This record gives sequence, structure tokens and C-alpha cells, in this order.
Amino acid sequence: MSAWTVRQEEILREYGHLGVEAVAERLERECGVRRGKYAIAMHASRIHVSLATRPTCPECGAIGVRLNKANGLCPECSLRLRVEEERAFNELLEAEAAGRTDGPEYERLAREYDRMRQRNSRLCRRYGLASKRERG
Repeated sequence: MSAWTVRQEEILREYGHLGVEAVAERLERECGVRRGKYAIAMHASRIHVSLATRPTCPECGAIGVRLNKANGLCPECSLRLRVEEERAFNELLEAEAAGRTDGPEYERLAREYDRMRQRNSRLCRRYGLASKRERG
């Protein structure tokens, strides 16, 4: 049996969180060495490397975090996703509000109309002119 190289131990430490099968596959792919599952487990024990599989976030690659069951992401990525969804929903609501009669543009025009109507009414009273209603 051949001795473990530094690179093989690095692979064991780097991919240990994926389990024995993943480590064996990676060793064969990168180093060209076929190691048995028992041999990998024993050497991991000797160098104090855990082979317990731990969940990994597919978005950010965080290892050992609790994943959300609904979307499969870590709490941070899940929150980031919800913020983006709310931002998109907010843009949709603002677009709908712009086309309605109670949106900000409508309110601005209504205030301007009221201001001009009051100004014209004051001019008519001050100079004794006929009002808009009297003019027909």
C-alpha cells in the first residue's frame, strides 16, 4: 500500500464534508489513486478529519449551515432572495400606482388644479370679474 501524499491529505481535508464516496472519487480524479472507503475513513481518523456529511448552500457555498427546506438555501441567501422578491413586487406596485387615479402624479395634478382654481376665484372677487360659472 502506498503512503498518503500531502496532496491526498489536502483533498481529504477539503472534501471531507461531502463524505467518504466524494473523497474517494476526488482522489481518483485528481491523484489517480484508488483508495478504499475503509482506508479513507481510517486515515481521516488518524489526521483528525471529520467525514460527516454536512449540508452545503448551493448559492454561496457555505458549509455546515442549516438549509431552508422550501428553497434549499442558507438563511443569508434565503433572506437575500426574499429581499429581491419584495423589491420586484414593490416595483410592480409602484408601476400600478402610477397609472391609477390615486397615485402620486394624480395627487400632484389635483393640488395644482385646486391652487389655480382658488387663485382664479380670488382674482374674480378682487376685480369684480365674472366667474367661470357665470361665463357659462
